[in-house]
Amino acid sequence: MSAAAAFPTETYESVAAMERYQSSYRAAEKEIAFGESVWSAGIVVGGVILVASLVEFLLNPAEHHGFPVVFASFIACAVLVVLVSQVMGTAIRGLGQLLSAAVDSDVNSSPFLSNAQRARAMRLSKPATMPEPIRIRAA
Repeated sequence: MSAAAAFPTETYESVAAMERYQSSYRAAEKEIAFGESVWSAGIVVGGVILVASLVEFLLNPAEHHGFPVVFASFIACAVLVVLVSQVMGTAIRGLGQLLSAAVDSDVNSSPFLSNAQRARAMRLSKPATMPEPIRIRAA
């Protein structure tokens, strides 16, 4: 019996470690996606507030004389909402990137995984369905 048959490359520990790392990568991707959602939602909500302030300004005849306080307040609120959402969205995406980097470090230093398994866990290996590049030969 050969040594390769006696010691399979996919042990219980390596399969469990791969599942754990892939779950951690999914959590990091979800956190990054949530940060992007917060970032985008802030722009949308700020735009809605801006349109509402414009409608209020056009429909309120008292705002046309003197300084339009309500209109200026709505504009300031829209800018504040957009700025806060941009900062929060960027911070959440940054935390997701940090989580992904920490998982990369854990996968790299895992004693349970081979190099091929590490590449597969980090999604660095080439998928089997990817076609080979076309090579043109010079005549």
